[in-house]
Amino acid sequence: MQRDRVLRAVVQLVAVGPGEKGQNRECSATGFLIDEEGFLITNAHVVEDANRCLEKAPGAMILAKPATADSRVARAVPCEVVEIDEAHDVALLKTARPFLSEPGERPPFAPLEVHAVAEGTAVMVSGHPEFSWQPVTQTGRIVRVGQAHLAGEDAARSGALELDIPLRLGNSGSPVYRPDGGVIAVVDQRDSLRPSHSVAVSIRYAIALADRHGARWHAMD
Repeated sequence: MQRDRVLRAVVQLVAVGPGEKGQNRECSATGFLIDEEGFLITNAHVVEDANRCLEKAPGAMILAKPATADSRVARAVPCEVVEIDEAHDVALLKTARPFLSEPGERPPFAPLEVHAVAEGTAVMVSGHPEFSWQPVTQTGRIVRVGQAHLAGEDAARSGALELDIPLRLGNSGSPVYRPDGGVIAVVDQRDSLRPSHSVAVSIRYAIALADRHGARWHAMD
């Protein structure tokens, strides 16, 4: 099923660096793979938060960890930040090596859907809230299709969706997808006026980043 295909492409993004009083400083969020080579999408603010966690750890990198059948195994792979689009709060990363899949299968990736979507469309969000080891999936609907200032009132307005899904810290960068379709948006933030709702940025900005760097993303069949 398509939703399983997207779910396999979801990764937890982790950054751990030295903090105060001998305690580690830890950051965790979500991203998702868009091709077999290891290109992945998340939010610009996820990368910025991770860099703050790593500022006292020279040479350290953000780690991407896919879900595994055995929760005791963590196949974390370091990521390079390829490009950040701060205005639309999306970022393109690339893992140091592709994730290996089961024998005979292709590495995981989420298909992307570029068609317009309507209010009332059923959607799913899969991510790693609050350092969850395995991805958590929630369901809901699009309640508004419009625009939003995702990087402050002085930034450009971005095509955005409002979802009736209450999301938690760590869900940033999660894919928003139709149950039988591809990824249509990237979770950005909780709605400041309606905490039970969330805001997601259109996938088209992530596609623009991918195209600039030759990532061979896959459109929904």
